[in-house]
Amino acid sequence: MSARRISPPRVNGRAARAPRPPADLPGSSDAYRQTSFVLGEDVALVLEGLEIEGQHAEACAGAKYRNRVMAASLGPWSRGWLARLQALHALEWGDYSSAAVLVRAAADFEAAALSHLQSAAEEWSGWLDGDGIGEAPDLHAAEFRLHPFRSAESLARVPPLGEVYREASDFALPHLGATALLTASDSNRERYLATFGDRDFHLGLAELILGWLLRLGVAHWEGFPGDAPLPAAPEGAAAWCGRAATALARRDRCRIERVERDGVERALIVNWRREPRSAMKRILL
Repeated sequence: MSARRISPPRVNGRAARAPRPPADLPGSSDAYRQTSFVLGEDVALVLEGLEIEGQHAEACAGAKYRNRVMAASLGPWSRGWLARLQALHALEWGDYSSAAVLVRAAADFEAAALSHLQSAAEEWSGWLDGDGIGEAPDLHAAEFRLHPFRSAESLARVPPLGEVYREASDFALPHLGATALLTASDSNRERYLATFGDRDFHLGLAELILGWLLRLGVAHWEGFPGDAPLPAAPEGAAAWCGRAATALARRDRCRIERVERDGVERALIVNWRREPRSAMKRILL
């Protein structure tokens, strides 16, 4: 088979905040307002990081870099970038449960993109050359062969990426404790207080998810191989990583620590609170 031509990609790397929720969604409206007021700097920092990546993607689309490594990595990179943007939008509307699912997916996509970059897209090229995209004439269908692909190796090679994937997975999967924390967080030993469709503002969850998004942005540049046949990281990327690290180092922000209990490593959430004036708590998962 003749080599496949890599056509110029279409790139839309602009990132913006979620639109204001309608007035008949009071929980989301309040979450949007409080997120802007209390966490506006973190939101702006996440968006700035996404914009820098968008600029880099536009540079990668230049004719000089129109190669298989670019084509292979751009797909999962785009999917992870969009997942992070939508996680931010979900957070702004108070939908923390969906945001966690999107963060977990974003980490998976980022790992796949880094794997293609670090392997010179070897597996992707084998898929493409093996009629990964072709035709199924007997079914009168175009064919896109699935070829299941994940990169646990990249998750392990870039520690911040693997850590975010692990933490977000605890919230993204239907584990009983995580589901209770997301949908019945006011419960205690005496009562179980369930909710449905809760989108009220929660400072702890918002800080946790914004922290994941910042860490994924830093992991993108930390894992980016300098010898990849792509343009160098934009000038503002290093400075952005420094500002993200400063925001993440704030001691009063909600975060997850690992502790050992009865010989088992477990997640301990610190600085958990619904509102800025609420007392900080710890949650052991």
